[in-house]
Amino acid sequence: MTLRYLEIFLALARTPNMRDAAAKLFISQAAVSSALRDFEAELGVSLFDRMGRGIRLNDKGRLLEERLAPLYNQLKNVLALVASDELAGKIRIGASTTLSDFVLPQVLYNFKMRHHQVEIECESGNTADIVRHVEHGLLDVGFVEGDVHNLAVEITPLAKESLVIVTADKALAEAGPYPIEALLDRHWLLREPGSGTRETFLRQLTPRGLRPQILLEFEHNDSIKQVLHNPGMLSCLSPRIVQREVRAGELFIVGVSNAQFDRTIYRVEHKALPFSSLREALSKEVESCLEEEERLCHLVLKTGGPLPEHEKERAAPRKAAQHAQA
Repeated sequence: MTLRYLEIFLALARTPNMRDAAAKLFISQAAVSSALRDFEAELGVSLFDRMGRGIRLNDKGRLLEERLAPLYNQLKNVLALVASDELAGKIRIGASTTLSDFVLPQVLYNFKMRHHQVEIECESGNTADIVRHVEHGLLDVGFVEGDVHNLAVEITPLAKESLVIVTADKALAEAGPYPIEALLDRHWLLREPGSGTRETFLRQLTPRGLRPQILLEFEHNDSIKQVLHNPGMLSCLSPRIVQREVRAGELFIVGVSNAQFDRTIYRVEHKALPFSSLREALSKEVESCLEEEERLCHLVLKTGGPLPEHEKERAAPRKAAQHAQA
C-alpha cells in the first residue's frame, strides 16, 4: 500500500467520477481505475458500488473515508515539515544538576518559542548518570560538567568554569586566602559520588594525599546551600549556583592560594549517532548561553555587588528563571 493509493481513494470519495478524479490527479482514467482495483484487492474489501459507468461509496468506503481523511492530511503535513528546512521533531536531552537547574530552563524556553514544532524531553542527573544514558541510547545529547571516561561517547568542550569555595562565615572569608590544607579540617558539604562538581574538587586533593572532612553529601545543590548557612560550613560549588547569594551578602567566597578547581563543560553524544540539525541547533544555543552566563557570573563574583544597570537588563530573563529554580 502506498500514499498514492490513499490519495486516489480520497479523490474518488470526494469526486465519485473516474474521469474527473483523474483530471484532478493529473493521471489517466485507466491509472485511476487500476489503482482503485489494486487498493481494494489489497484490503480485501470493495469500497465502491459500481453503478453502470459511475461509482458510489459503500458502507465500508464511507467508514474508511471518514477515518482516513484527517489522518492523511496530518501525514501530508508531517511529511512536508520533515522535508522542509524548519526545525522539527523530538529530542531527548540530559544535563547534570547544575546545568539543568541554572542554565537550561531559559535556554529551552527560548528555543521552544522559536521552534514550535520541536518537542523536548529533559532529564536531570549527575554526570555519571547522564553519560550512561547517552551511551545506552536513552538520551540524544547530554550536557555535563565532569570528566568523561567512556569510549562509547563523543565529547565536545563547550565552556570553562572555575568552582569556588563558599561559606556563610564572613569573617572566615575575609581572613583568606588560605592554602587548601588549612581548610580541610572544617566541615564540608559535598555533592554525591558521580557528581562532576565533587570530582572536580577532589581531583585537586587526592594527588596530594589530602581529604576533606565531609560532614554531609547531597544530590541537590539547593540542599547544600540551605545547610551552608549553619556555622562553620564550607562547600565547593559552581559560581552559577551561588552568585545570587554572594550578591546579597548571604554567602562569601573563600580565597584559596594553592589550588584552582577548574573544569570543562561538555556536550556528550553517542559516537554512532548520525548528524542531526535539531541536535546541533540546540547545542549551539546551550553553548552561547554558557558563554554569556560565564561572563556575567565572573562580573558578579569579581565586584561582589550588584550588576551595572545595562548588565541587569541583559541578564533579567535568565536571572528570573534561576530565581524560580532556587
